[in-house]
Amino acid sequence: MHTTLSDGRVSPSEAIERYRKNGYDFIAITDHRCPGITVEPGEDGYFGAETVEAGNMLLLSGVEWDTGGANTDLPGDTSCAHILGIGMTSCPEQDIRPLQKNRHPRPQEIIDTIRRDGGIAILAHPSWSVMDPSAIRDMKGLTAAEIFNGVSTIPWNGARGDSSAWFDIWATHYGIRMPAVAGDDAHGYDGDECQSFTMVKAASLTRNDIIHALETGGFYASQGPKFLEAAIDSEKGILHIESSTDAMTMVTYSNHIWTKNRVMSLVGNHAADYEIEPGETYVRVEIIDNYGKKAYTSPIAVKG
Repeated sequence: MHTTLSDGRVSPSEAIERYRKNGYDFIAITDHRCPGITVEPGEDGYFGAETVEAGNMLLLSGVEWDTGGANTDLPGDTSCAHILGIGMTSCPEQDIRPLQKNRHPRPQEIIDTIRRDGGIAILAHPSWSVMDPSAIRDMKGLTAAEIFNGVSTIPWNGARGDSSAWFDIWATHYGIRMPAVAGDDAHGYDGDECQSFTMVKAASLTRNDIIHALETGGFYASQGPKFLEAAIDSEKGILHIESSTDAMTMVTYSNHIWTKNRVMSLVGNHAADYEIEPGETYVRVEIIDNYGKKAYTSPIAVKG
C-alpha cells in the first residue's frame, strides 16, 4: 500500500487504521522509493512526519522500487519491473541513495539491495507491467511474485490485476515454480484497500517469524476464500483440497493445457480430489466464491 509519503492519498497512520479495522494481522507500507520501518505489535515508531502505533498489528518495513520503464520507445526507457522490498532490517544511505537517484536501475540491482538490507524481494504486478515472462530468468533471489494486485484492475486500471498466467508460463517453460502472494497496492483508499491478503502460517506475529514463513513457502494468496488444506498424495496421484464454505468452484492448472477434471465443484462438502495426469510436473489451484473472488496456491511440484 502507499501513503502520502509517495503517491497515496492517506497518511501512514490512517492507512494502518483502515487495515486494522478490517482484521489484518500484519501489513507493509510500500511507498515508492521510500523505505519504511518495522513496528512490532504493541510498539510505536516514527514514520515520515508522524508517530505510528502498531497496536495489535505487525507493521513490516516496506518499499516499492522500480526500473523506471513503461515499455515505450522513449530514449533511455527499459522494460517495466516493480519490485517490493519487505522486512528490511537496515537501509543504509549508501544502499538507498543509488536506487533513489538512478532512474533506470536494473532489476537485479534492486533485488540485491533489498536482500543485502535484510529483506525479501517480491515481484509486483507482472501482468499490469506487461512484463516479458522470460525476464524472470534474469532475476535471482526473488522470494515471491504477486499473482493478484488489487489496484491493477477495474475501476482503477484495465483488467490486469490477475497475473496467474505468468506463473504457469514460468513453471511450464522455465521450471520456475514461483511462490504467489496477493496485495492491494492501495493508492486512493476509495475501495482499492483491504481487497486481498496473503495468509501466512507462522509461529508468532513477529517480523522474524512472518519473514521466515514467507521465505519457506508457508503461505497462499487470496481475495477472500480460504484454503484449509492442500496436499499431494504422490503414491495415489491425488491432489486433495479443502476450502472455506464460501468457495464454490476449484480450478486446477498445470503444464497441461487440458485435463478432464480441470474444473470441479466444491458445493456440499467443500473438498475435492484432483487426479494428477501423467506428465504433469506441477499443479496450481484456484478456488472461487460466488462473487468471483479467488484464492490461489503457489505452483506445487507433483513429485519431490
